[in-house]
Amino acid sequence: MNVIDPYDELKQQMSEAEARIASEAEGAVMTVLKDDGAYRHLRIDLPKASWKWCEVVTWPGVLVLRGGLGCWTFVAADVIGLFRPDPRSDRVDPLYWEGKLAPGSGTARVYSAWRAGAYIRQTAAELADDFPGLADDVDSDLLDGSPHNDLGTEGGLRAALAAFEEMHGATYEGLHFPVESWELKRFDPWFVLSCVMLPWAVEQYAAALVPAG
Repeated sequence: MNVIDPYDELKQQMSEAEARIASEAEGAVMTVLKDDGAYRHLRIDLPKASWKWCEVVTWPGVLVLRGGLGCWTFVAADVIGLFRPDPRSDRVDPLYWEGKLAPGSGTARVYSAWRAGAYIRQTAAELADDFPGLADDVDSDLLDGSPHNDLGTEGGLRAALAAFEEMHGATYEGLHFPVESWELKRFDPWFVLSCVMLPWAVEQYAAALVPAG
């Protein structure tokens, strides 16, 4: 049994990002600085957003989103079409768009300390019959928030697990946390927010192209 469902986790991240964009995009102003075929430069000012501004720059086969959301470079034959909202389907697709990130662009996934803690608790529960008392020792000696147990990085996690296994080796002979099989990375919240922001930006850009009157 796995307590971590990456798809449910991503759905929750997307729901939070969509709610945030809906709130913080209110009063946003887009300025089209350049619109020459595939060459575009769009500036978006968001007075209610914590990141305040971002811009979208495109040239043939490339789209760059930069600003307070980070810097993300996507490659596709039709980069505007890639993010064009479609009322017939859900066009926010971080899983697909992750594969369109250019080499050297931002990293879509980051280490998750929450996942690490969930995996540790799951392992302790699964081994409860073989190692009575393990769950309590995990809580008191591994998940206690002590600075000696730095679960904030993958390196810190591995060091903390190794120290715990050594400390309790006599009590729980053969204990091993299978960290090598854990998926410790989740989507970067800033990447998910960018994936929600881009269809909104493309929609605003399309609206700006419609002649007035």
